[in-house]
Amino acid sequence: MTSQLASDIAKARQGRILFGHHSVGVNVLAGLERLDAEAGGGRLRTAALEQAASIQGPVLAHGGVGRNGDPKSKVDAFAAAVRAGPGVELAFMKFCYVDFEPATDVAALLAHYQRTLQSLKREHPEIRFAHVTVPLTVEPTTLKSRLRRLLGREVWEDAANAKRSEFSRRLREAFPSDPIFDLARVESTGPDGVVRQFTHAGATHPSLDPRFTDDGGHLNEPGQRAAALELARFLAQALQEPGRAR
Repeated sequence: MTSQLASDIAKARQGRILFGHHSVGVNVLAGLERLDAEAGGGRLRTAALEQAASIQGPVLAHGGVGRNGDPKSKVDAFAAAVRAGPGVELAFMKFCYVDFEPATDVAALLAHYQRTLQSLKREHPEIRFAHVTVPLTVEPTTLKSRLRRLLGREVWEDAANAKRSEFSRRLREAFPSDPIFDLARVESTGPDGVVRQFTHAGATHPSLDPRFTDDGGHLNEPGQRAAALELARFLAQALQEPGRAR
């Protein structure tokens, strides 16, 4: 473990953090727990979202918000968790890849998310709000998918990944001064540094590196570690940058 990573873990242990997520979030936190154990010198304290307000001192309160396949419900549930008064200094939520399909209205979802976050920022100036890019799935390489591409027909998985990519791009543009945990970048950048990309409707988009998953969407141990390394860096930076709640 590098000294920088050990320093990042130490800083993350000192924060009061709220993280709303689902299964890929569980994957990422599993990787973070392993990094935390490797770092030694203490442990990162975690708890369920609803327990945050009753816990004194540093804690990473996390858990499911909303329903998979209903991204607006996740935004609303995250807002409710923040408004419950957990007394945190950093808060963020993550969508899942199952929240996006070819028919997803990205503009409408982002508008709902943006309105909600703007309201939360006004209501809770003591909290620093951050964001997470949307996790990806692998690009299918079956004979059927290859034939559909050759014939100029839509591949469902490609179109869904394009929507995920579009949302992440718009998210970065909408919140240029806020901390962003760029999970999509991590997932698409393999151990060799090469970014997995595909073309859909004339545009290039990232996809999940197959080496980071065993089922095409969730993160295996190498994927969990890659994401956790970035999460540790992100947490340390977000908890220290100007604008952090005091």
